[in-house]
Amino acid sequence: MRILLINPNRSAWVTERLAAPARAMLLPGERLDTLTSQDGPEMVRTPEQVGAAESEVLALAARHGGGYDALVLGISLDCGLDAARRQRGPQPVIGMTEAACLAACTAGARFGLLTVGPAMAPLYAAHVRALGLEARCVGVEAPDAPEAFAAGAHNALPASAAALLAQGARALRARGADSIVLAGAVLCGCGPALAQACGIPCFEGTACAIGLARMHWQHSAMTAAAGACG
Repeated sequence: MRILLINPNRSAWVTERLAAPARAMLLPGERLDTLTSQDGPEMVRTPEQVGAAESEVLALAARHGGGYDALVLGISLDCGLDAARRQRGPQPVIGMTEAACLAACTAGARFGLLTVGPAMAPLYAAHVRALGLEARCVGVEAPDAPEAFAAGAHNALPASAAALLAQGARALRARGADSIVLAGAVLCGCGPALAQACGIPCFEGTACAIGLARMHWQHSAMTAAAGACG
């Protein structure tokens, strides 16, 4: 199984941070390739940058998506997800936050979403609503922790940002969340520490997307085998 992770912004460190949890989920014989935009926004941290990211997702999928068993959108607002699915036809296209939300639904009745930056909270709330999962979501916590973006590709978050995020995770649990969706590249790799801090599962989008891609691939193989027998 070959999977392409598409990052529609220009930050290579973001691509590496997104890819690390996904690579940890790969089984023998599975391969993850990554693609970083040359033309998209440097980061997607404001509502104004969302449209540019969506256009770049579609351009990159059209240009480089052939030959892969699945595409994973490495953008936590899943920008361009519906349009990319229309473009790619039967090829699975998986949004990282969509995947984490679906995984969270298996961990209990309700989940919360944790991200960075108050300006992004309404966008994530709208995305959960568009996914049809508003009734399953207790809400969004988005602490103002710009120092989180200084972590780079492999470094741990600064202590101040980690403390604010742990506080946000505990707040979501207090609101009734059985699990937490981590939304944003800077939170990739933070799942284990945040789960320990708040005492409930924390789902990382790109890791969950690998599981969904595998399910699609196996289902397609079973369907093809059944057709051959029929």
